[in-house]
Amino acid sequence: MFKKLIAGIIFYLAIFFLTLLCSLSIIAWELLCKFRKNTLSKQSNAMVGLWGRSVFKVVPGWKVEVEGRENLPKPNDPVVMIANHESLVDILVIYFLKVQFRWLSKASIMRIPILGAAMRASGQIPVIRGDKRSHEAALQASVESLHKGISMFYFPEGTRSEIPGQMRPFKIGAFKLSAECGVDILPIALSGAGKLWRKGGGLPDSATVKIKVLPRTRRLEGETYETYASRVRSTIESALVEMA
Repeated sequence: MFKKLIAGIIFYLAIFFLTLLCSLSIIAWELLCKFRKNTLSKQSNAMVGLWGRSVFKVVPGWKVEVEGRENLPKPNDPVVMIANHESLVDILVIYFLKVQFRWLSKASIMRIPILGAAMRASGQIPVIRGDKRSHEAALQASVESLHKGISMFYFPEGTRSEIPGQMRPFKIGAFKLSAECGVDILPIALSGAGKLWRKGGGLPDSATVKIKVLPRTRRLEGETYETYASRVRSTIESALVEMA
């Protein structure tokens, strides 16, 4: 329990100070962009990646192993990245892949001073759950990101699974986006994140999170979006069984 308490204190201190430092740096980049009439969103997003990896690395007992890097997209070769969702720190783990991507965030988080401004500057997309107009705007922003050659990332379960390794059904939004934009789905299996920080828990545990990047795929001819989502879900599920 003592070790968990120490790890928890380190995590909360790291998330506060590193988030503040990263956010201020990104805002400074944004001001420089406007001054030079240029865009530095990729640099800002790289800072977000450094933030995610740094927070993860400073917590005692947290480790990451990555398999399948050969399946990662090259620059300007956008995909729709999806992964199973076990923990509130899953997005930190994804940044260990070191690729450019954007993701959807609750609009309420983007209203937090400094943090919200940094998230907007780095290209993250706000969405209000249950708000049709917000979802339509988020979809359009996702399409624009892909057209610019920047990948999008989704947790198609919508929320964290109750039991690590047992996924919820996948929503079809990410799959519809990939099909309509003519880009591949890149499935990613995360194993161990649910043990690292259990749902409803206030303190972290020691664990190694394994990331397996699976081969990309596209919607098959005549395949419904529901079948497409189910097929990819089965692929991730099989990978999780192997990783366990």
